[in-house]
Amino acid sequence: MKRILFVDDEVNVLDGLRNVLRKQRREWDMVFAIGGQAALDELERAPFDVIVSDMRMPGMDGAALLQKVKDRYPAIARIVLSGHAEREAVMRTLPVAHQYLSKPCEEEQLRSVITRTCNLQALLHDETIRSVIGHFDALPSAPQLYSEITEAAARSNTTLAVVSRIVEKDPALVAKVLQLVNSAYFGLAHRVTSVQQAVQFLGLDLIKGLAMTEHVFAGATFSPIEGFSVEGLQRHSLLIARVAKKAMDNSPRSDEVFAAAIVHDIGKILLACGFPDRFGEVVRMARERGQPFHQVEPEVFGTTHAEVGAYLLGAWGLPFAMVEAVAYHHRPELVPDGEREVLMAVYLAEAFIEARGTGTGAATPPLRPGVLETSGLTAADVAHWHAVARQQLEMFARGEEQ
Repeated sequence: MKRILFVDDEVNVLDGLRNVLRKQRREWDMVFAIGGQAALDELERAPFDVIVSDMRMPGMDGAALLQKVKDRYPAIARIVLSGHAEREAVMRTLPVAHQYLSKPCEEEQLRSVITRTCNLQALLHDETIRSVIGHFDALPSAPQLYSEITEAAARSNTTLAVVSRIVEKDPALVAKVLQLVNSAYFGLAHRVTSVQQAVQFLGLDLIKGLAMTEHVFAGATFSPIEGFSVEGLQRHSLLIARVAKKAMDNSPRSDEVFAAAIVHDIGKILLACGFPDRFGEVVRMARERGQPFHQVEPEVFGTTHAEVGAYLLGAWGLPFAMVEAVAYHHRPELVPDGEREVLMAVYLAEAFIEARGTGTGAATPPLRPGVLETSGLTAADVAHWHAVARQQLEMFARGEEQ
């Protein structure tokens, strides 16, 4: 049974939660703590999988409590349940909470979020993944982006379109913006998967606040790793995203495809930050063997950057199609039959770019066995993807933005 810890300073709120979740007693071992200190006492007594805490509590509020939980028990999934959506409260919980739920919260929504979190933990149960994610939900961004956003925000004539283009350059920043706009604090009726829509909704003031809040975007530091850099990862992710979006221009999900592609390798940042020596070994082994990272990583970590990245984005509550695309972008054949548009777009974009980047220039790059057959792609589709990849790679080489 999964162990869930609920924390609030009001007894009647905890009683209400106990009542509405009584049907879950056969699936969850639930503990209800009155206040932050009582919660820490429970955590010392026995392990938990998920903690759901109110934000405003006397003495130790939710942000302070979850910071302690993050430091002491990084593998626990952390959820904020609060009726207060002030900007200051949102900013304080960003570095320490995986999910945000408004209070009062619909019974089905609360049950769904906790169940989804538990299912994800069951799927990606490796303790290395959970520990890495627990420590590194504040992701590193390339330093030049800080100054770009700050300078743009300082100009009186800056538009949100300009800020969106800056945000789109960085996978860590994209992930945080989408996490925030899709949180229950903002109560949107539908998921936002377009970066430009997310930036437009949040507004310049909040985007500026995010960019200038050191503990959100400062990111963990790591020793230099030969053959790997955040800047290089950004360039690669942006190229893959442009290819995927361009090839899917006629699809209503092209923006979602772009967002999924821009964060598809975000797990590499976490592994490099959490384990620089071991990740450096991955880079060295991949180079010597002529293999991609995801084929070497299991030998060193027992998992891959794709699974690590998917765990993080899933815990943040990003759309399932995006999480799935990140988790399986190297192995799409593992996804059962069904809608795989976003996943296949990310997979194909990377496959075609890597084929050209290795010098083969193949019209049909080496694809996983059975992928084309099960995806429904025709010869015309393959030719289209090849043309788009060639065009975008040439534009990238010339330094063109569009």
